[in-house]
Amino acid sequence: MTDPREIEGSPERAADRGRAEDLGFSMDRRPSLGNADVVRGLVSEFAAAVVDVRKQYNLDKLSGEQAQVRVRELAQEYGGIVMGRDAQYEALPWNSPERLGRRVKLVVPAVPGIDDPGELLFTTVGSSLSSLAASHEQGRLPDADAERHTQAMLEDTANLILGLR
Repeated sequence: MTDPREIEGSPERAADRGRAEDLGFSMDRRPSLGNADVVRGLVSEFAAAVVDVRKQYNLDKLSGEQAQVRVRELAQEYGGIVMGRDAQYEALPWNSPERLGRRVKLVVPAVPGIDDPGELLFTTVGSSLSSLAASHEQGRLPDADAERHTQAMLEDTANLILGLR
């Protein structure tokens, strides 16, 4: 017997056409940590926040210790996101301490007192950005070089988070 869903013009066929197809793609509306644009956006947001901390420090609105604490807080926040601990983002199985975290620990040198791989990654990036900014502010790093180094570091970080590195 022919399945009524296969008979053109039948109510069953019409109902079948109206159902949602499961094509293996997530129907989750949250930003996906598997989306390169989302990850690059997060890395860029983090970098902008670190630059803002540096600006606040240079304007004497933050002490050196306060600036370090703020960068560490940002590293914990963004590290938590990429490790899949922020419910506002759709995490993939890759976004876990066992997978991405293991990769981060292989690539990023250990920092005493930091056990979480997401925090480790962003603390290292924040520290590198601060060092680049200081070299640039002191005239030891020309604009073009500072921009080139910063862009390369941010792209490398996004690729690591995406599993492309």
